[in-house]
Amino acid sequence: MAEGDTDRKPRTHEILQAAQEAFARHGYKKTTIEDIADRLGMVKSALYYYYRNKQELFFAVLEHEVDLFFTKVRGLLSSANTVEEKLIVYASHSNKFHQDFHNLYNLTVDEIFQNFEDLIRIRNIFLSQNIQLIMEVLESDDGNPIMPPSRAARLFMDMLGGVLQSYHLEKQTVPEKDLMAFISIFYRGLYR
Repeated sequence: MAEGDTDRKPRTHEILQAAQEAFARHGYKKTTIEDIADRLGMVKSALYYYYRNKQELFFAVLEHEVDLFFTKVRGLLSSANTVEEKLIVYASHSNKFHQDFHNLYNLTVDEIFQNFEDLIRIRNIFLSQNIQLIMEVLESDDGNPIMPPSRAARLFMDMLGGVLQSYHLEKQTVPEKDLMAFISIFYRGLYR
């Protein structure tokens, strides 16, 4: 489905919600188009008006989840006062998002590699949007950082990714105190 079709096709949001629930319950491999159609009370062929196949629908769900993440995190950032507080809000929400994402989709290594190109595309879009968001947060600071906000934002994302991944590989959420310590070290090091 082409970008922007969500506005032109009235049931798209409902379909994405039903598909997200089906993928969460059964995983990608076991979910069928019939499962999703049944949840919606529609015939399987009607879903093909919106999405050509299960894989296209799955990636639409992932992209929708990313959009929801940014909508929510931008709202949360507006309530934080300092740049350090904004980084903490972002890191906490990102931690929860990553944990939920891994738990939700239960993707196997085989499924990831079968869809490698599309997952990399979505990951790259997600990463660039995250870098842009962090760069905006850093640019709102009046201080004199040791590097440009664009480089600092990329470094922040790489470092946060390492922290998140180490815990998520162990199927754990990063403790808030560890996230706050990471943010404090990063932020204060930026202005040493």
